[in-house]
Amino acid sequence: MKITILTENRKCDNNCINEDGLSIYIEINNNKLLLDSGITDAFLRNSKTLGINLDEVNTIVLSHGHWDHGNGLKYINTKKTLILHPECYLERYSLKRNMAFAGINETREELLRKFELIETKDPYKIFDDVWFLGQINRKFEVPVKNLPTVLKEEKIDYLYDDCGGIAIKTENGSVVFSSCSHSGIDNIIEQAKQITKEDRVIAVIGGFHLKEINAYTDQVIQYFRDNNVQSAYMGHCTSDEVIEYFKEKLNGCTEVKKLFAGAKFEID
Repeated sequence: MKITILTENRKCDNNCINEDGLSIYIEINNNKLLLDSGITDAFLRNSKTLGINLDEVNTIVLSHGHWDHGNGLKYINTKKTLILHPECYLERYSLKRNMAFAGINETREELLRKFELIETKDPYKIFDDVWFLGQINRKFEVPVKNLPTVLKEEKIDYLYDDCGGIAIKTENGSVVFSSCSHSGIDNIIEQAKQITKEDRVIAVIGGFHLKEINAYTDQVIQYFRDNNVQSAYMGHCTSDEVIEYFKEKLNGCTEVKKLFAGAKFEID
């Protein structure tokens, strides 16, 4: 399995563009997937810099309906399959950006003209051993502060469309991709384990939505320890402080690495 971070918050000296969004390119068993598209066409420009032909991607997964994960879809004009939760189109506003619009910048009707839409709340098998996670069962409590947007009339946006992303089963265990983890990274991993019927977790990759060190951060760290998660590739909506805290607390248990735009790695 080959993984490339097409765009991410953090920059590295590799000529790639960073932005406050996330887009991940995955190659598995000759299949090519795109998880999210970031904010702009940075993911497309970085793919050219990295020698990746995104025309070969036929399936895109949208993790949830936030601007920093779905607005880049506007720059895709070739017919592809787009898998998403049916609530990804909700009208949302950002609590941290003075109530600026925070949903995706295309309507369902506009997306239908470009993509073959698969809209599902249920887990969906994309390829052999590769699944869209579907609406996450929130077994563990998720702090309301992890929910950064509101709906019309400032109703709480519980972000039930936050499906995390993708689970892939390998001979050695499962790999879990979660773009933002508004549903709780522990809940997302639990769902991936149930879907793949695999308790061994090789890697968890993406945004964990952990901004500060608090009781919830410790809850997630304990979950990683209890479940013997082998590696964590952390980025996007996760602070440097939290990443260093993970490294300290999970030393000898989980290998922790920081993501950046243009990062490339392989997992067996």
